Amino acid sequence: MERPRVIINVAQSLNGMIAGPGGRRVTISSGHDRKRVLEIRSKVDAVIVGANTVVNDNPRLTLEGHLPDHSHGPMRVILDGTLKIPENSHVLDGTSRTLVFTWNQQKDLKGAELVRMSRESLTISRILEALWAMGVRNVLVEGGKQVIHEFIDAGAVDEFHIFVGNVLIEGGGMILFDPPDDISGVMNDIQVMEGGLLISLDPHSLMISWKKKVKAF
Repeated sequence: MERPRVIINVAQSLNGMIAGPGGRRVTISSGHDRKRVLEIRSKVDAVIVGANTVVNDNPRLTLEGHLPDHSHGPMRVILDGTLKIPENSHVLDGTSRTLVFTWNQQKDLKGAELVRMSRESLTISRILEALWAMGVRNVLVEGGKQVIHEFIDAGAVDEFHIFVGNVLIEGGGMILFDPPDDISGVMNDIQVMEGGLLISLDPHSLMISWKKKVKAF
C-alpha cells in the first residue's frame, strides 16, 4: 500500500511527560524549537493530531508567524471517532483546510470536511491510504500520546523527533512511553538546542523495540 511519508514530532519534559495531569497543556518547547516545528509544517502537506489534543490544547496548526501569508498552511487532519472536538476549536476557523476522520455517522461539524468510516475501518493504515488518494505525500504527526502510539503500532513512521525541554512537570502528568522505555538503543542523533535537547530516533529500530515490548506485555 502506498502511503504518505510520516514525521512524528513531540515535546516532552525532563521527566518524560508530554502534558500535565489530565492532559493539561504545558509549555515545553522553546522559541527556537517552535521555529523548527513551523519549518517542518511549512514543508508537509498535512498536520495530524487526535481529538484529545484539540480538546486540551486548542491548537491552530497553521504557519502563523512563520511566513508573511500564513493562511495557506498544510491541511489540518483531526482523528476524532466520536466528533467530540468543540465547535469553536481553532482548527475549525477556516484559515486552512481541515479534514476530520470519524466513525460518527450522524453529527455534522461546521468548518471541517468529514471523512466518515466504520469504527473497524478507522485505522492508521486506512487513514493514510485515504490521504494518499487525496494527493497528500508527507504528513507531520504532532500528537497526542494515543495517536503517536497508533502510528508506531501500525509501523507507519519514517522520522521521529523528540524535543526534551528544560522543564519538569508535576506528578500525574502524561508520560509518552508508559512504562518508560529506554530509547538509548534507537537514537540516531542528539542536538543541544536553546531550551533543551532534540533527539532523533531511528524509526525502524524503534518499531522493532516497540513490538517486542508489546508482545512481552
